[in-house]
Amino acid sequence: MTIRLTKLFPGLFIMLVLSGTGFSQNKLPKFEVGVQFSLLSLNNPDVLRRHPIDPGFIGVVAGTGRRTEPGVGGRFTYNLTNNVAFEAEGNWYPRSESDLTKPSGRIFQGQFGVKAGKRFRRFGIFGKARPGFVGFTQVTKLLGTTTTAPAGPLNQVFTVGTFRSGSKAYFSADLGGVFEYYASSKVFARFDLGDSIVRYQSFPGQGAFLSQAIIVRPPQTKHNPQFTAGVGFRF
Repeated sequence: MTIRLTKLFPGLFIMLVLSGTGFSQNKLPKFEVGVQFSLLSLNNPDVLRRHPIDPGFIGVVAGTGRRTEPGVGGRFTYNLTNNVAFEAEGNWYPRSESDLTKPSGRIFQGQFGVKAGKRFRRFGIFGKARPGFVGFTQVTKLLGTTTTAPAGPLNQVFTVGTFRSGSKAYFSADLGGVFEYYASSKVFARFDLGDSIVRYQSFPGQGAFLSQAIIVRPPQTKHNPQFTAGVGFRF
């Protein structure tokens, strides 16, 4: 369903922009600010851990389902015309999850792009396309590698990693629709429904044995439904 909506919105953009405007150009203020509540249904990437059947195997295990995170944020919009606006949005999800096998911690998000559609007297309908980032405060990073040669008859040399946990952001694209209700010329309510697509880079982890001291999950893309509701003010 999410992928179908993603393919539908580019055509919806064009239809709404070409269909005309409901406000006269000089009545729409150029700037808007807003505050909002957001729900992000995060589709977790694959994790690095022991296989549940074979404890001696360390590798990539399929994703562990979704986690829905509540958050708060703000938005700034510049109305280029009645139909097209540029906007920047940031969200913060305060609940923390600690998991060294995947990006975890608290989530932060920033999206920057365009909103296009049609305004009527009391409401507006738009599509949006906004690239940006989704980040996590606890992500395992591979700082470097060293080699070791344990004493033994085989004289084998192994490569081991030095790891650290820290913040990291991944590229995202927010595609979806927007509904606005205009309580007055200055105050309005806004509701967003879309798909925040996150491109995860390769993810390193610590293996359990010297023969597999560093394990890496390859890059992957995940779709994440997102709902946002808030209040905006024009000036």
